[in-house]
Amino acid sequence: MTIKLSGRYEEGSDKERAHHLLVTNEIEVDNVYGVEQLGPGMEAITFTFNGNAHTAFASDDAGVFRVIDGWDIPPAADREIWRGQK
Repeated sequence: MTIKLSGRYEEGSDKERAHHLLVTNEIEVDNVYGVEQLGPGMEAITFTFNGNAHTAFASDDAGVFRVIDGWDIPPAADREIWRGQK
């Protein structure tokens, strides 16, 4: 008999999807803390790995295009959308 352990994220949640996206892009991650929609097709993912905080920026067309140490950091200069801007 197999035993299924419950996941760390709610099934089908943004955090679960973001964790999968990071792993698929070969980015090491321990825990996703938040997923913030920055605009249509663009999001910021805050996560930790090995005790350090990171922010990944992803878009529908480019996947994960940048990972920066720390949280609450603006996206790459070539993007017009800033965190918290609607």
